[in-house]
Amino acid sequence: MRGLWSNPVQKYLLSIVVCLTVLTPCAYGIDTPEHLEPFLTKNTRLMVVSPHPDDETLAAGGLIQRVLKLGGSVKVVFMTSGDGFPEGVAKENRIGRPNAQDYRNYGKLRKREARQALRVLGIQKQDVVFLNFPDGGLRNLLQKYWFDRKPYFRSPFTLEDRPQVIDSLLPDIEFNGVDVKREIEKLLLDFHPSLIAVADPRDRHPDHCSTYFFLSKSLEAYRKNYSTLDPKIVTFLIHFRQWPMGSGAGTGALLNPPDGSSEEAAWISLALSDEESANKRKSLMEYESQMLVMGRYLMSFARANELFLTDQQEDKEGPAKRQCLGSK
Repeated sequence: MRGLWSNPVQKYLLSIVVCLTVLTPCAYGIDTPEHLEPFLTKNTRLMVVSPHPDDETLAAGGLIQRVLKLGGSVKVVFMTSGDGFPEGVAKENRIGRPNAQDYRNYGKLRKREARQALRVLGIQKQDVVFLNFPDGGLRNLLQKYWFDRKPYFRSPFTLEDRPQVIDSLLPDIEFNGVDVKREIEKLLLDFHPSLIAVADPRDRHPDHCSTYFFLSKSLEAYRKNYSTLDPKIVTFLIHFRQWPMGSGAGTGALLNPPDGSSEEAAWISLALSDEESANKRKSLMEYESQMLVMGRYLMSFARANELFLTDQQEDKEGPAKRQCLGSK
């Protein structure tokens, strides 16, 4: 029986309208998408696992505000402090050849900016965690430095082989994969999130996709011990070719899925209120060190909505893993 919206193009347009109006996964071509609204209540416990300071606001600044407004709880976890960014350090300090102390100071600066940015979104200091693992080195910890034994990975920027003691949740934490997993497991056990937003495994930045695989490994152990606690996982893209630059950026514009992403990807769009959008822009402006280097790129995420994807189990062993880790 053919009726209104029976034409494939019309059905596609209708799916876009529905997707951008409510927090609903948009698996284009799927007639009955899963709904995420039940996970956003006063009882929501959201954990945002961010590879670097600023990724949390770029991807989930609106979602963070929404959960807090509903009365839920939010924990923001930074895998690194963003201290391994040569271009940023050089511009911030106006020097051509930064040394290890310059990189360490840059990490401290980015941590201060992150706390200020999150304060704009309503996050208290005690709900911000910096694990301080090596910026630009997470893939190395997954591949070459997994085991907790010497020699540990040493950052080529800060020349450190372990986080500062003040940043470690557990004793004797060094730059190795097992200790990253232990720290994330500790966070899961302490917070018991009902919803986790984490970088997508298809993200083209190695720290981002590696963050996903670290979380996945930690969740396996967590779920074995707490089988009744199974948090919902959504992922976000930050680095994917030139997206979202040049794709209709600007206040009120929509953030659309990037060209070349999987047609089967289950996209979720969260429409932001004017207040949420304004606060997200204010939060991003607190990252002055990053605005100095790539302000236009950061503001290209300041749209009328935020995009997430439903976690795809096959990504853990499929093409995304091969692209991220170079595994055969």
